[in-house]
Amino acid sequence: MLSKVSRNLPSFLPGLILSLGLAGLSYEVSLLERSLTGVLLVGPILLAILLGVLVRNLFRLPEVLDPGIRFSFRPLLRMGVIGLGFDFSAREILSVGPRGFLLDLSVILAVYGASFWIGRKKNLPDTLALLLGTGTAICGASAIVAVNSVVKGRDEEVAFSVATVTLFGTLSMFLFPLADRFLHLPAVVYGAWAGSSIHEVGQVIGATLPYSHESLELGTVLKLTRIAFLLPVILILEGILLSQSRGTPKKGDRARHFPWFVVGFGGVVAMNVFVPIPPALLETLQKIDAAVLTVAMAAMGLETRLSRLVRFGLKPVGLGLLLWIFVSVMGLILSIFLYSSDGTGRL
Repeated sequence: MLSKVSRNLPSFLPGLILSLGLAGLSYEVSLLERSLTGVLLVGPILLAILLGVLVRNLFRLPEVLDPGIRFSFRPLLRMGVIGLGFDFSAREILSVGPRGFLLDLSVILAVYGASFWIGRKKNLPDTLALLLGTGTAICGASAIVAVNSVVKGRDEEVAFSVATVTLFGTLSMFLFPLADRFLHLPAVVYGAWAGSSIHEVGQVIGATLPYSHESLELGTVLKLTRIAFLLPVILILEGILLSQSRGTPKKGDRARHFPWFVVGFGGVVAMNVFVPIPPALLETLQKIDAAVLTVAMAAMGLETRLSRLVRFGLKPVGLGLLLWIFVSVMGLILSIFLYSSDGTGRL
């Protein structure tokens, strides 16, 4: 891999530089947004996608950029997915307890089932329903791009899914605290609701931080546990898709098509759980990984043609809306039942 990259580096450079520039610009805009509003409403990943889409569709890009754009998207994306393992720690994973695992697992299974059922009712592609379901059930943009490495949806489907779940996750960040003014939930129930239902980690933090330290801690742990389900979900999907598309696959086929980057993700998770990494180094690795993912998302935007995106119409937005309502209501009901004072659902 490294020798291939070094041989083709001159052809990669133009598109790689463009992707890096858009990623850097997205970070600068995010910093400006946070300094003006005090809240990060639109993160660098979504901004990078939007900037890439704008550049691709407003300007005629020369073909010399294509090799670097493809490199920035595909290999860098796999590196970014591997690095997501640095977001876990043993304390966080173990502290969620049986109730937390049951809550997250129930929400994930139900959202996937609802996504496929509604998607087929609306005659949407299974890949699009799967990507929207993944973003809602597990972890927004990061989970979508990770799962797409296996299901291989169109770039337009990925961009649409990321934009849709980011929109509804951002709405959750503001509407959950507002809804609780009428619901008056205990801190632990509110934290469980936010952690099991809101799309991104940052959005969970934004929704729980003003509430209480208890809701912030539980919500964040439950959210990270949902992300931990990404590994088995990818492996299960790979096995299903491989058997469906190729019948009974040969050993060579499995080795060639197996998503080995997922093994890397699992290895990083295990290392982060069992090998103590200094906090400063861990924070640096997390920031590097976020930067790599942002470059990959800028490149994905550069590969997205809006003319292909328009054909989806409003149906995917409707699916994203229904899944958002579904996960919010189901997460609330299960959180009340599992985290109420007596375990019976009575507050």
